[in-house]
Amino acid sequence: TPLYSSAASDVYKRQGQYTFNETGPSGRAVAVGRVRGISIAEGERVQAALDAADLVFTAVGEPNLSKVAPSLAQAAARRTPWNPLRILCCENGLEIARRLTRHMEEALGAGAGHMVVGDTVMGRMCMIVSPPERGLAPVGPGFDWAVAAEPFFGIPVPRRTMEGLEKPGAAFQVMDEAEFAAQEDVKMMAHNGLHAFLAFLGEMRGRKYFYELTGDRQIMEMASRMMLEEVGEALLRKHGPALDRNFYLNYAPTILRRITCPGLRDTLARGSRGAMRKLEPWERLVGGVRAIVSQGISPVLYSTSLAAAIVVARARGETNLAFQEVLTQHCGLRQDDEADLIALAEQRKRWLEAEFATGL
Repeated sequence: TPLYSSAASDVYKRQGQYTFNETGPSGRAVAVGRVRGISIAEGERVQAALDAADLVFTAVGEPNLSKVAPSLAQAAARRTPWNPLRILCCENGLEIARRLTRHMEEALGAGAGHMVVGDTVMGRMCMIVSPPERGLAPVGPGFDWAVAAEPFFGIPVPRRTMEGLEKPGAAFQVMDEAEFAAQEDVKMMAHNGLHAFLAFLGEMRGRKYFYELTGDRQIMEMASRMMLEEVGEALLRKHGPALDRNFYLNYAPTILRRITCPGLRDTLARGSRGAMRKLEPWERLVGGVRAIVSQGISPVLYSTSLAAAIVVARARGETNLAFQEVLTQHCGLRQDDEADLIALAEQRKRWLEAEFATGL
């Protein structure tokens, strides 16, 4: 039972199903049935749905976790140790489950609640297309927007979150903590990090769609090198046997092809939106450069996207801070022990302004 804003839940209330468009060779519209929609504003119905749920997913974005936490905490307060409220977080970001748990505990106050909250690795790329482009079916009859999603399968989850749950479903890839941590880092740095790299450099190049970048030899070569020499090497050093080298060497070129797939028609604006949020200390850009540095590797290429994100954010008026102030006051880079990172980002900014000056 999706709990949505009133506008989106109308789709489910009207027909009990929705349609999404699977991209790729099939290019087909897929109807998903047996769904109900409840607006998050319908408090009693929301609580009844939570009471009946074996498994709850959140997909509200990290900034909105504090808004849904009180409703989830109410439901957790009615649960028992042997039947906890089981929540899987589908938001992008690091330690989302820990953040939601903290918000729920704050909402509970002195009260007790029984919940198991875990992260997921959501690898499928999807987007809202409004109005629907030619050949795309709307989400429902009479609606002026469509959903496009790539064909992709599997949801990695940590084993502890699924213990005690009967028949969790074939979609879940239940993993030990070490393997899950490796997959989580791959998603954050090699998927989200690459997506941001291409989005911000593409914006500075003046492009509109990701697939247009396949003709930009400079950007594509930089992206490929970053994935192998910086991200890949750092992840393999960090996770050791928990991350199979052959898996990653196959993953790196595949995710680059997926992101730039013409069938998805993903826009650079979607990838670069919320630049200041993507520059938070726990997000893909800052977290990524720190992770690479922690393995003794200089993140020259990865820090290029960090610099590009700040350039784009300042050009759009998303911040009044100077470039270095964003690095220290917003990104949280420390001037004492992270001075080299700050200097590297500033150097990459100067390089970008020389190489990509015509795009903004």
